[in-house]
Amino acid sequence: MKALILAAGLGSRLAPITDTVPKSLVPVNGQPILFRQIECLRSNGVEDITVVSGYLADTLEERVQEFYPDVKIVRNEDYKTTNNMYSALLGMRDFAAFDDINLMMNADVFIDESVISALLECPAENAVVVDLGRYLEESMKVVADSDGRLVHISKQIGPDEALGCSIDVYKFSNRGMQAFEKICCDYIEGQHELNMWSEIAIDGAFALERFEACPLDGRWLEIDNHDDLAAAEALFA
Repeated sequence: MKALILAAGLGSRLAPITDTVPKSLVPVNGQPILFRQIECLRSNGVEDITVVSGYLADTLEERVQEFYPDVKIVRNEDYKTTNNMYSALLGMRDFAAFDDINLMMNADVFIDESVISALLECPAENAVVVDLGRYLEESMKVVADSDGRLVHISKQIGPDEALGCSIDVYKFSNRGMQAFEKICCDYIEGQHELNMWSEIAIDGAFALERFEACPLDGRWLEIDNHDDLAAAEALFA
């Protein structure tokens, strides 16, 4: 099993905290978001972890290597002009090979260990963790067909169509990861579109491989601003 954590972003809405600390290292009740994710992965037997750094990369890399020396770091030197699809491609390119189970997540989501447990136990080879029935304007939403296959992921999906909110945690089979990588390459290398969300490529991968929703098991909160941080500290108190 492999895991890829995308942690290159600026986190400008969490300033002044992020003036000196990358967003992924912002603490929730004393525990950095990224460290929480690493602990959740390791407690579920996922040891092969790659983090893509960018903003304040030196700080992130020093902290990660201090506490988790086995975690690999790939640096996105172009983090100011790219988005997390570009970071995802950099991370995938650093893999010697894809495994049968490959996880990916954004480094701004504080989660319970059970979220990863449920995803690994989910029978679908390719899956998106979904908070079923929940609708948040700021979150990615997913649409499924009558057979349970996911057909669309976007922030622009309306409440009448949405199955629920994606929490930005994903599982790919070897074939699913290849499909995702292909779409990333099509945009980045074929069309020279560098500033795009990884979910745009995941949306394209839905047409190439079957993806299903993995029902959320546990708590989660995406932390983009100070209100989110306060809400996370209350939720995970």
